[in-house]
Amino acid sequence: MTSFRIPLHRVKGTHYGCAHTIGILTHEVIRHRISNDLTYLSKLFTFVQTDYGRRLHQDFVEKIRLSYPWYWDEIRGLADGSNIALEQILVLNFLNETRTAYRLSEEKKNSDNETGEKGCTTVLINRKDTNTLSLLHNEDHSASLFTASYLIEADIQSSKYNDDKRESPNEKFIAFCYAGSIPGNAFGVNKHGFACSLNGLYPNFVGHGRLPRQIVNRALLSIQNEDELDKLLQSSPIAYGFCINGGFIHQSQYLLNYELGPNLNIDNENYISKHLIINSEETVEKGRNFSTALNFLIHYNHYERLNDVIIQQKALESSYSRWRRGQEIGEILTIDDALSLLGDDKNQLFPIFRLPNQTNINSATLCTVHINFLTLELTVYQSNPKEKNQTTLIYNLAELWS
Repeated sequence: MTSFRIPLHRVKGTHYGCAHTIGILTHEVIRHRISNDLTYLSKLFTFVQTDYGRRLHQDFVEKIRLSYPWYWDEIRGLADGSNIALEQILVLNFLNETRTAYRLSEEKKNSDNETGEKGCTTVLINRKDTNTLSLLHNEDHSASLFTASYLIEADIQSSKYNDDKRESPNEKFIAFCYAGSIPGNAFGVNKHGFACSLNGLYPNFVGHGRLPRQIVNRALLSIQNEDELDKLLQSSPIAYGFCINGGFIHQSQYLLNYELGPNLNIDNENYISKHLIINSEETVEKGRNFSTALNFLIHYNHYERLNDVIIQQKALESSYSRWRRGQEIGEILTIDDALSLLGDDKNQLFPIFRLPNQTNINSATLCTVHINFLTLELTVYQSNPKEKNQTTLIYNLAELWS
C-alpha cells in the first residue's frame, strides 16, 4: 500500500465524530485542494458573501438541518476538524449548485466551460453470456483532486436528534471522497450491499430551498433496498441534477440507473427516470415507472431520457464527445471491454480517460473503480485501467457485512 496514491482512512463513531477525525487527518489536503483551485473557487467564496449567495446557502442549510440533521453534523465536524472556515466547506459541498447560481447571476452564459469536462463515465454490465455483473466507473473531477482525494471506511453509530424524536441510521460503508466534502457523490458500497456510483448532470438552473445533491448522495450510503431507494428519491426535493448507477448485491439480478433533476413546476417534486439493466434471462414486470436496457449501459454527463423536460447547460461537449466515442467502440461484452473503454484516450481534447495537464481543461481521471457483484470485490485502479500489472487496491466487500 505504500506505493498507492489514494489513502484509505478508517473511522468509527458518531456522524460528527467521524467527520471531525477525517477533518483532522485531511486538513492539509483540503488546503491543497483549495489553493490549487483558487482561481475559480475564490469567485465562489466571494459570491456566497453576497446577499443572493448567502441566502442560497442559508436556505440549503435550513433544509439539511430539517431533513438530515446528522449530515449537517458531518459538515460541521469536517469544518471543525480541519479548522477551515465553514463557509468554504459549504462551497465545496454545494459546488455544482453554487457554481451554477454564480454563473447565472453574472449572466455570463459561457463563463464556465468546464462543467461537462469534469464529469464521469460509468459502465454497467449484466450479461449471462459472459457471466458478468459489474459496475465500472471513471471518477473524474478537477485535476487538483488527483492528490486530494481518498477512500473512507466508516462505521457510524446512530445518534438521537430533535429531542430524541428522531434517530440517525447506523451506517457502515466504503466510499471515495473529495477533500473537504462529506462522502457520497463519487462511488461507494454500504453494509446492506448497495453499491453505486454517481455522474453529475447539469441543468441550467438551481432549485432554491431544496436539498443539495451532496446530501441526497450521502443518504444513498444508508439505503437498504430498492423500495427505500425509490422512496428517498421521491421524497427528497433536490436542488440540482445527478445520475445514480448501481444495484443491490444481495437482492436483485438487475442493475439500476436513475436520471434525476429538480421539477420546479411542482413544490418538492423531482424529475426521475428509472432504468433497469437486465440480462437475456431476466424477466421484469413491465411498468410505466421504468424502462430497460439489455446487457449493458454506458452513462456520461448529459440527460439521455429527461432531456425533453430539463434544460441543460451548453458546456457539455466533453460528455457528448465521450458518448460518441462509446458509440464507435460499440457493445460491451466483458470486464476487459469496459476497462478498455474507460481507459480510452483517442480523442485528444476530450478523452474518456484523462491525465492531469493532458489538455487545457482543468480535469483528470482521479481513479477507476470496478465493483464486481459476483466476486464481492471493489478494485481501484490509480492509473489507466488498460495498463496491466499496475498497483491496485482490492477491497473485500464481505468485510462490510461480516
